[in-house]
Amino acid sequence: MKKARRLAAFALAAIMALTALAACAPPAQSQGGQSQANPGTADGSGGGEKVFRFATITEPTSLDPQLGSGVWITNVTGAIFEGLVRRYNGEIQPALAESWTVSEDGLTYTFRLRDASWSDGAPITAQDFVDSWNLLIQRATPMAQFTDYFTVNGAANATAVDEKTLEVTLNYPVPFMMEIFSISAMGVVRTDKYAEKGDAYYQSVPEAMNGPFLLTQWKPNDVMVLEPNPGYWNASAVNFDRVEIYTVKDDTTQVNMYENGEIDLLNVPKTMFKDFEDKGMQYYNDGSTYFIQFTTDGQTDETAKFLANRDFIEAVSYCIDREDFVNSVYNGSFQPAVEFVPPSATGYNGGAKGDAGVSIVSPFAVKADLAKAKEKLASALATLNVAADAIPTFTLVVSDAADRQTAAQYVQDVCGQAGIPIRIDTIPSATFWSTLREGYRYDFAMAGSGPDVDDASTFLMVYDGKGLYADTFMRWHSDEYAQVLAHSWQAGDAAERTKDLVWMENYLLSNGPVIPLYFTQAGWMLADGFTGISRNMTGADLDYVFGDKG
Repeated sequence: MKKARRLAAFALAAIMALTALAACAPPAQSQGGQSQANPGTADGSGGGEKVFRFATITEPTSLDPQLGSGVWITNVTGAIFEGLVRRYNGEIQPALAESWTVSEDGLTYTFRLRDASWSDGAPITAQDFVDSWNLLIQRATPMAQFTDYFTVNGAANATAVDEKTLEVTLNYPVPFMMEIFSISAMGVVRTDKYAEKGDAYYQSVPEAMNGPFLLTQWKPNDVMVLEPNPGYWNASAVNFDRVEIYTVKDDTTQVNMYENGEIDLLNVPKTMFKDFEDKGMQYYNDGSTYFIQFTTDGQTDETAKFLANRDFIEAVSYCIDREDFVNSVYNGSFQPAVEFVPPSATGYNGGAKGDAGVSIVSPFAVKADLAKAKEKLASALATLNVAADAIPTFTLVVSDAADRQTAAQYVQDVCGQAGIPIRIDTIPSATFWSTLREGYRYDFAMAGSGPDVDDASTFLMVYDGKGLYADTFMRWHSDEYAQVLAHSWQAGDAAERTKDLVWMENYLLSNGPVIPLYFTQAGWMLADGFTGISRNMTGADLDYVFGDKG
């Protein structure tokens, strides 16, 4: 989940910079800065294939770009599908749009599309984008939030001027709008295929793709194989002959595969950062925040009454020693947190939150206080007129990932010490979010959020509106919060917008359905000889489409 904006003054500056980028984007042959070396074998010797291999813990249940934005999905969809622009090495570069212009008021974007086709030969037109966005709006998936910037009366405020000219008019200036256009959900999809087959179309190898690679093989719970798309408009910039993505659910097995040379990239397990620091591990800022989320309906009507009581929520929080939590569960790899928006998020007085000197008032504490937890619980029981021996057992939903299981057990143990009984309910990682999205009743869930764009609103906007994250997964909404969020888009200067961002976070911490736990960073290893492979805080987490092997 994610979102963002800045004030109008910064909006115009950012927009003009992005417009300039379109005019000076690198030529096809040098896109991404990769060398056009002679092909080599997968192990780097001359004369053979160039193969890039990595593993993921969770396999996609669907490759529908309008449905999901999880890392395990975008690592595939970012390679086999393409939209107007592509984010590569932290920059917005032309993709299906060969150029674009932005009106002086920052509201109207006009894209000129290049000649491009789907892998089945169907041409891609401006009207295809309009139809794709309208389908996304109609489906009202959580990813539909990205159309809010230009939706009017339930339809995209976009026009196909002609086959190759697309015009989009925003409801207000958005400084990071080109980042939004680069998100996979904002790309073009085959609406005819979806009309024919529905969700099933993306649950196997799609019949039509338009990205740098084609998915040529998908063996469930085993391997996905990608090969270059010969019809891709920038095919000469694609260097790998094959990409192999393995589903390996066990972290230790992935580590062994990397050390044995069976995969070329390793996402270092969170608990093993210290083990790889002297082996050349690279860090990147993934901008994520992790928390315990809870619902307004609860697993039962009885538990729901407790979840609506702030003393009870604070009692749960006081049970958790965040420093001990990150040390015991994640080997000290992360930063304990009692705020929701990470310090790396931008939008505060024109810069990052951590450098802006803003004041966040959190009701939560880094260190545990068992006496305070029991005091808060007693207050909640008195308000709810429930005896201590009649407190219900609460359900903590968690995926089957090993670290999430350990984290859940930690929370279960410390809450039990304060007299709050918790039962752990495990849902397979592959279906965790789809299960919760379908209205599965629970009390608490171990969850996290990463940014879609580099701005504080990427975290804050999702707590407003029907179909967005908080509504879909936690059934939570606040009219007061929504009003301040709306005002933040129209803020006249940086200070005014910063004030709105701070108010929203303070309100969310004191009234919203989250108990923050920690901020993260990510570590990874890359085998020798690979170039042009990047890790991103926003967009596709792993970008290998223009990578190379020397």
